Amino acid sequence: MKYKVGDKVKFLNEVGGGVIKKILSPTMVEVAMEDGFDMPMSTAEILPAQSEDIKASVFNQDFHVDEEQLKVEDGSGEEYERTSKLQKLSSLHNKQGGIYLAYVPHDQVWLLKDDIDLYLVNFTSYEVLYSFTVVHEDGSCENVDYGNIMPQSKVLMQTIVRNDIEQWLHGYVQVLFMKETDTDVCMPMHQEFKVKLLRFMKQESFSACNFLAEKSVLIYIGTPAKNGGSSAMLAQKDDTIAEQMQQPKQVKKVSSLQEYETARGELEVDLHIESLVENHSGYSPSQIIDIQKKKIIHTMENAIMDHYKKVVFIHGVGNGTLKQELLKILKQYQNIHYFDASMNKYGCGATEVLIGNNCKL
Repeated sequence: MKYKVGDKVKFLNEVGGGVIKKILSPTMVEVAMEDGFDMPMSTAEILPAQSEDIKASVFNQDFHVDEEQLKVEDGSGEEYERTSKLQKLSSLHNKQGGIYLAYVPHDQVWLLKDDIDLYLVNFTSYEVLYSFTVVHEDGSCENVDYGNIMPQSKVLMQTIVRNDIEQWLHGYVQVLFMKETDTDVCMPMHQEFKVKLLRFMKQESFSACNFLAEKSVLIYIGTPAKNGGSSAMLAQKDDTIAEQMQQPKQVKKVSSLQEYETARGELEVDLHIESLVENHSGYSPSQIIDIQKKKIIHTMENAIMDHYKKVVFIHGVGNGTLKQELLKILKQYQNIHYFDASMNKYGCGATEVLIGNNCKL
């Protein structure tokens, strides 16, 4: 729900409430409380204190805050500026003009941690009207943001908690392109996007480009297309295909998997931490699971590139955490089949993966 300055809200997880004094971000507001204190709050932790709905109005509450307390010294109390101009940078990662989604980590050093800002980027000479819709796991659609973006600008649509990123990887972007004067009218854009969760588990997925200095996972949506002219709509449903169209494929040197071969075209990889590192005594449980996840991804990607047909991952039984992480990663690949490996040979602690001829990374 979108809030504005002056809205009266109540706290979801504790007693009390107040009046919104300042919009800090799409997901954070500053609430002035009756006791004279100002409190930054997540929008997930507040509810409207008053409703016009007849049934909901039974629970209406009123909060009285001194008008002096609601004054904002820097004059920015109405609405923070979500949009900002794009930069012009000299970069090896030059991108063509168009509309993009940019997933930008807050921590630009440790890219695989911390929250992520989701931007819609207008790298064109047109002003655009847009709507942004996400598709939930049950197939339902939710329009989470809409508005306009000036040429060569970006808009911050959402700050995403890292653990919730999967909820923001499938949806639709709709765009109208506008100019006061032009030789022709641009066609509206309606584009589905699907981003693989796997990309957010790899450092190399994040890079800067000629209009965005921050490292991000950048998803190309499309370019303006003139009405009646040849189409310039190059958007792809699979973000990996779009990325390949824009820049030459980089050849990455990878380590050999021969040490794990049990037969021609078959691999067996032990994921127990003692098999992956010599001394793990100083590692925390989260560090251990990160090492194991990287091993799974490394093995799968290289097995596919080297045309292996079968991989057996030995994960053990334990509390089931490692197996759950393994299955979560495997779901990101197309044209593979996986199931519990032979109980006679491995007990209940291994998963077998069969790789098809047309498997995609």
